Amino acid sequence: MDPVAPLSKGKRRLFIALTALIPLLFFVLLESGLRLAGYGASYPLFQPVPGVEQFRIQNREVARRYFAQQERVPGSIGDAFLAEKTPETWRLFVQGGSSAAGYPYYYGGSFSRMLEQRLQQTYPDRSVEVVNTAMAAVNSYTLLDLADEIRAEGPDAVLIYAGHNEFYGALGIGSAESLGQSRTVIRWYLRLQNWRTVQLLRSVLGSAAGLVVEAPDGPPGATLMERMVGEQEIPIDSDVYEAGIAQFRDNLRRLLAVYEGIPVYLATVASNERDHAPFMSAPERDPEAWRARLAAAVSLPDSLAAPSLRAMGSEDAVAADVHFLLGRSLDRLEQFEEARTAYRTAKDRDRLRFRASEDINAVIREEAASAGAVVVDVQEVLAAASPGGVIDGSLMLEHLHPNAEGYFLMADAFYNTIVRTQGGGRFVPPETARDELLITPIDSLFGQYRVMQLMGSWPFEAPGTTWTDTLRATTATEDIAIRLFRGEISWFEATNALMNLQRQEQDWHGALRTALAQIQQYPFLPAPYAAAGEILLRQRRSTEALAYFDAALELEESAQVRAVIGDVHAALGRHELALEAYLVATRLDATNADYVLKLGRSHALLGDTLAAATALEAYLNRQPDDERVQRVLAAIRARQ
Repeated sequence: MDPVAPLSKGKRRLFIALTALIPLLFFVLLESGLRLAGYGASYPLFQPVPGVEQFRIQNREVARRYFAQQERVPGSIGDAFLAEKTPETWRLFVQGGSSAAGYPYYYGGSFSRMLEQRLQQTYPDRSVEVVNTAMAAVNSYTLLDLADEIRAEGPDAVLIYAGHNEFYGALGIGSAESLGQSRTVIRWYLRLQNWRTVQLLRSVLGSAAGLVVEAPDGPPGATLMERMVGEQEIPIDSDVYEAGIAQFRDNLRRLLAVYEGIPVYLATVASNERDHAPFMSAPERDPEAWRARLAAAVSLPDSLAAPSLRAMGSEDAVAADVHFLLGRSLDRLEQFEEARTAYRTAKDRDRLRFRASEDINAVIREEAASAGAVVVDVQEVLAAASPGGVIDGSLMLEHLHPNAEGYFLMADAFYNTIVRTQGGGRFVPPETARDELLITPIDSLFGQYRVMQLMGSWPFEAPGTTWTDTLRATTATEDIAIRLFRGEISWFEATNALMNLQRQEQDWHGALRTALAQIQQYPFLPAPYAAAGEILLRQRRSTEALAYFDAALELEESAQVRAVIGDVHAALGRHELALEAYLVATRLDATNADYVLKLGRSHALLGDTLAAATALEAYLNRQPDDERVQRVLAAIRARQ
């Protein structure tokens, strides 16, 4: 048998190169095959509004980038903005989690909508867009991942309120959607996530290797808050806690670098300190003896209990409950500054990390100073408005989501900081802004039901507890809100029903508020503008009404709106303007007798009976049996 001739140097190199290319070729073919088969999808942050290409809106499915194991993913508030930015446009983007999104009210109850409304009044020469991209259960990984796409839309400023979800938010170190502790691996995953091969690998690993909890969707009816927790207990002295803080710092630093050259307003985060005990607490040793000592201490008068609890707190480096009880005693003694310190220590030592620790706020301040971002101290603004300077249920709904007044103060903090740094404008006092909020009764009730659902489940109740919907309406407004909460109708349908109810009750102020809330949500729809104009006419505010009718016409031509504009001008004695409006109305709808008669009347009032007769005759050529028009034409001819 002849010996095999050795490969030449050139052939050897070619063989090595081809061998190295085989894995690459495999992945190229796999990727191509998956795409051809329709596997997976891409989820851009923004997309055109269907049917209204001049507007863009956040993709409802963008959160699927981060929630690979969740059947239901959170969405944003859905702010639409112009696809082509105009010279007058002043565009601000909001990033964050559920509080930044406005949970549980959303819409007019979110701080961003309150802020947009007030900034528009402050700078009437600008077209203010506050585009809120915040979503529930996301953390700094999501904010960083979306930053390039936000920057591409030409932001004039970026507003950030985030930190509570750093541990349990998507891809967080304690999340059910975790990919581990390597920040480098996670960032590479986010860069490559549009590859179908990566999506397939994540799906396979998530199912087979247990990178997520066994049942990430939780029990039937579980809230997103419940479904997202992977590693429950994270003590303040643990490596996991330190890794979470490092994760936040690193991602925030990178995020601010992306926005270099763009004003960034970075807020401290606030939570309920006085009225929310730690979810989980444990001492360093001997829990039974610890509980006995706590019970003995709290049985004492506050003047004696406080020193005892203070001593216990100094003995143990991780227990949370003792500091909360100390805060309660100091509260009753009206030693509010010390009480606030105790409450915040209790929050920091809570092993179930739904509320951001003060380390998070420290990172926010430090990284803002390093990058030149402007700090908006929301935490201290809310504290200053709370009894004794301790944030509590007067501004919070549960552990960390503000109520309507809390969101207003949050918006006020951003507003004051932005106006101070921007300069100029016409300052809108908080009293005026508060009176003009666009949160509807439907939003308030919807928020109330959402909080009931949240607090009827873990961690507010025992694990496995599911809130049962036993809601019963006692008013027409409640009936609308309950149907919205149950998903039987959309928000647009709910607010339309509310507006009709308000009209029936002649609540014109409430009806106008509802119409304006619709305009904020759907700036691309003509109907809310027309509704606002009609309601303003009911309030005898003709000039303002005309502005809304004109806005409706900019979006879509309408014979009905043109005719109403004609009616307004006619009532004001501006017959030439009325004539112009009726001419357009009849051109758009030549079969409407009312429009033709109004056109004829305008001609006649301007002394042109010939034109009036001609218009009516043209109509009768199409509708010869219309006796009403025949009578008017006969009367005009009699005067000629």
